[in-house]
Amino acid sequence: MLDFLNNILFTYGEENEKIVRVQALLFIAITFFVALLVIKGLKLLTKRYKLKNPDSHGRIDSFVQIQKYVIWFIALLVCFKIFKVDLTSFVVSASAILVVLSFGLQGLFADFISGIIILFDGTIKSNDIIEVGDTIGKVEKITLRNTTLITRDDYTIIMPNRKFIAENVTNWSYNNNIMRFSVKVGVAYGSDTKLVSKLMMNSAESHSLVSKQRKGFVGFKNFGDSALEFELYFWTTEIFRIEIVKSDLRFMIDKAFRENGITIPFPQRDLHIIQPQQNTVFEESTETEKPHIP
Repeated sequence: MLDFLNNILFTYGEENEKIVRVQALLFIAITFFVALLVIKGLKLLTKRYKLKNPDSHGRIDSFVQIQKYVIWFIALLVCFKIFKVDLTSFVVSASAILVVLSFGLQGLFADFISGIIILFDGTIKSNDIIEVGDTIGKVEKITLRNTTLITRDDYTIIMPNRKFIAENVTNWSYNNNIMRFSVKVGVAYGSDTKLVSKLMMNSAESHSLVSKQRKGFVGFKNFGDSALEFELYFWTTEIFRIEIVKSDLRFMIDKAFRENGITIPFPQRDLHIIQPQQNTVFEESTETEKPHIP
């Protein structure tokens, strides 16, 4: 067995002074196997930690992703060491190749650098609700090249990382997982404003997804052209599917208003028709030109 492991696979170098034996392949296989075990063990540890700390999912996922890249990088260095590769010359050669490739693959390199910044910075994490341009989605996975988002319509969008660096990004869940939203409604002039406020607040307080810890309020916004304008402010952790919560509240408010005789008016306009004045008839006087007699 030992004789088999000591067999020479190939030699290289200027004078074939560098020898690669069969045992080198065994060491490489063991290196990659250990790397896989470490990554798997790290995932199991983080999974247990996330069960105990559910609010730390995003940052832990970023940490695992960084650790995975570091472990594979170390495994690659070990393989180079087994093959007795001169890392100094390798780094110089790789740098020259990267400089040449960077001119043609600027977007790809920008994505890699942006991915590193995102993972280490931690401003965008897994399960965050973000808005980029007209796109709103939940971050599912962050890699060095791109980020996967799930939209409210359950579409999967794979977005290049450079968009998160070059464009304005709104992270709805950056500070905490609860946010304030509002629902607007208008009622007819003459309605009992105190009753309107009470009915709107009761609708919010009876909804299961509206926060009970952070109490909302009703604002009397304005005297509109056709209605008294009110706005219900409420807090909820249901950030991603907020349109469902808003729709439920509108149904509940409409039902409460109907039961209590509160009318939601439609826009009205007064049309005044002005009768045109009678046309004035002017009489024209015609003169007959007499011939000139010399």
